[in-house]
Amino acid sequence: MALPALSFQPSTLMGSKAADSASGFPDWVFLCEEPRFLERRNETTAKCRTSEGQAVEVSFWLVDPPGVSYFTFNCPGLDPSVFHEKEPPSLVCAAAAFVVFCLSFRGSIDHFVYRAAPAGKQSLQLLPDRDPSSTVFRRTGFGLLPCADGQHYAVAYIDRQCLGKDSDWWFHAHVFSSETRAWSSHRVSLRHLTKSERLMCCRHGMSQQISVAGSLGWVELMRGIVLLCNLLDGNPVIKFIPFPESRVSFLDEDGHPELAPQYYCNVACSGDLIKFIEVEFDDPVVRTSGIGWRATVWERKISWDKWEIRSTVDVANISVDQSFSAVLPGLWCDETQKLDLKKLIFYTPLPSRRDDDLFYMVAKVNADDETAWAIAVDMERAGVEAMVQFSLGRYTYHIAMYSSCDFPKYLNMTPGAGMDNPADKCSKRMSVARLSAKQCVVQVLRTLDWLQELDQCLEIERSTDNTYRLLLQFSPVSSLRSSIRPVSSVIVSHRYSPGLHVTSVSLSL
Repeated sequence: MALPALSFQPSTLMGSKAADSASGFPDWVFLCEEPRFLERRNETTAKCRTSEGQAVEVSFWLVDPPGVSYFTFNCPGLDPSVFHEKEPPSLVCAAAAFVVFCLSFRGSIDHFVYRAAPAGKQSLQLLPDRDPSSTVFRRTGFGLLPCADGQHYAVAYIDRQCLGKDSDWWFHAHVFSSETRAWSSHRVSLRHLTKSERLMCCRHGMSQQISVAGSLGWVELMRGIVLLCNLLDGNPVIKFIPFPESRVSFLDEDGHPELAPQYYCNVACSGDLIKFIEVEFDDPVVRTSGIGWRATVWERKISWDKWEIRSTVDVANISVDQSFSAVLPGLWCDETQKLDLKKLIFYTPLPSRRDDDLFYMVAKVNADDETAWAIAVDMERAGVEAMVQFSLGRYTYHIAMYSSCDFPKYLNMTPGAGMDNPADKCSKRMSVARLSAKQCVVQVLRTLDWLQELDQCLEIERSTDNTYRLLLQFSPVSSLRSSIRPVSSVIVSHRYSPGLHVTSVSLSL
C-alpha cells in the first residue's frame, strides 16, 4: 500500500507554559518519527538530491513541548504513492544540530543528514554509500555523534557478529566522518565485559539512539544501553549500562514482555546526564481510564556506578488546575469534585531533555480516538504545567513514536556564529511584538491548508459528523493571538451536488 499525502495541524499550547512558546524556535521538540508529505516550504527547508538524482526537500514544523512537531518530505515531480507503506521515509536519529533521515526510493535506500542553522544556512547532505559488498545497513544500527567543533559529525553503524557461545563476540563500528567524507571500519572486542554483559549486548535491540558525554548510546528499553566510547579517537570501546535493578518488571513466566516497553518507560539525555523514566500501573495489561499509576525518574552519569532516583509522583497526587476543564472536560471526576488525570488512558511517558523535574505523558480520552493529548507534569510540585491536543490520523498505532531533539535551538543562532558553545552563542529569541505579526501570517497559511483538508473531507461521502467536528476543533484560526480578538465562532456551510462542493467559512472576530 502506498503512503498518501497527509496534512496536519501543529499543536496549540495551553497552560502556564504557553507564554514561553511565543518567541522563536523552541529549544527542543518532540518530533514525530514518520513524515508527512507536503509541498509547502518554510524557513527550515533544505534540499539536495538522492543517489539517483531525484530532488528531495525536508522541512520542519516546530512547536514547544508538550506540543508535537512534524517534518515533511517533498520530492518535486513525484507523487507520494511511490513510497511504499512497508518502507516509509523516517527519522533515524538526531543529536545537537544534526538529524539523520532514511528514504527508500526505487529499490535503493538513501540516508541524509540535515544540519540546522540560521535561515539560509541550513543544509541537507546525502551520505555516500559504502562498498556495495559490505554489510547491509538497517535503520536501528545507526548513531550520530557531533564533533567538538560543532561543525562536523560522525555517523556510526554498529554491525554485530556473534561467533559462538564459547568464542569471542565482536562488534564492527562503521564510521562516516563529515570532515574526510569517507567511511572507516573498526573492530570492537567485548572481551573486557562480563559474560552477562556480553550476552546483553549481543541480544540488544538497539531501538533508540542517544548521544551523551561524547559517546554514542543505543537503548533497548527492556535491557539497557550499549555505549560506544572513544569513537572519534579511532579506538572505540563498548560499555553496557543496565537499567535500575529496582525497576518494575512486566515479563511473563517465560521472560517475554507482557507490555510493549515504550508504553511505560523511556530515556532522554540532558548534557552528560542520562534520565530514565518508568511508569508502574495498577493494572499494566488493561489499557483503560481509571487505572492508577506512579512515575519514577532515575538519573546517572557514565562515570557513576549506579542509578539514583531523582523524583517520583503518584497520579492520585497530581493537581490539575480548574482552568483545564474548559479544554478537557473529560478530566472531571464526580467523586472527588476535581480534575483527575486518571480519567485518561496513559499511553507513553516522554522524559524532559532538560535538567528539571518535568515529564510528559501522551494519553487519550477513548482508545479509538483519532486525537491524543500531550501533557507536561511537574513531578516536584505534583501539578500539570501544560497540555495540548494533536491529531493522530493514520498514525494511531504509532502513538509512542516520538523523538526528543534539540536541533531547533540551532535555527535561532546568529548567522555566522560558531556552534561549539550553543548556550553562549544562541541569539535571543525574537521579541513578542515582532513574532506576533509573523505568527498571524503563519496561522493564515495554516488556515489555507486546513480549508483544503476540510474541502477534501467534504468530498468523501462516508465522512462522519465526528470527522467534521475534529476538523473544526483543529481549526488553526482558533490560535490567532496578539492584537486580534479571540475567534468567537467558526461557521461552516456545505452545499453538495454531484461533481460540485462549495465550502464557505465565516469568521467572527
